[in-house]
Amino acid sequence: MNRIAPAVLSGLLALMAPVACTSPAKSSTPADSADHPGSTAKLSAPVDVGAKVSDTSATVSLRFQVPGEDVRVEVSGVDGLQVTSSTSPVTGVSVEKAAVTNLDVAFAPGAGRSHLVVTVSGIFQGVPLTKVASFAVGQPTEQQKAEGSVVTDDQGQRIKMMPSSDTK
Repeated sequence: MNRIAPAVLSGLLALMAPVACTSPAKSSTPADSADHPGSTAKLSAPVDVGAKVSDTSATVSLRFQVPGEDVRVEVSGVDGLQVTSSTSPVTGVSVEKAAVTNLDVAFAPGAGRSHLVVTVSGIFQGVPLTKVASFAVGQPTEQQKAEGSVVTDDQGQRIKMMPSSDTK
């Protein structure tokens, strides 16, 4: 045992040496995160996205917080909404800080509630970033229709039984 102890001890010391000599990792997040220590927010393009939505169109407003290059804007629909105007109204442009852009988007809404999705991407302060915003259109009528039946288990928990679809 006396011969094994020094070998184990020297092995542990060899493993600990690199850990003791290293400095703490530096944060690679932008200065924006320094304002909010411990923030776990996902990085996104520095742009405020808003929309005034009507039954068949929307005016989308973009306000850029920092300058950007190769900025692209894509619009699409979810839950049945179909964009009838250009789906890429902005491609590869440069923007300045505080620049405001308004885009008119025409669409055919889906049944019940659907969503207009706006995706802004580009290179901001040397970093490629993207931001996605979604805007509700219509009322959730189709989505509230109940499929299946509700049953109660032995402990009194409500369980919704959904029909399965046989896909072959």
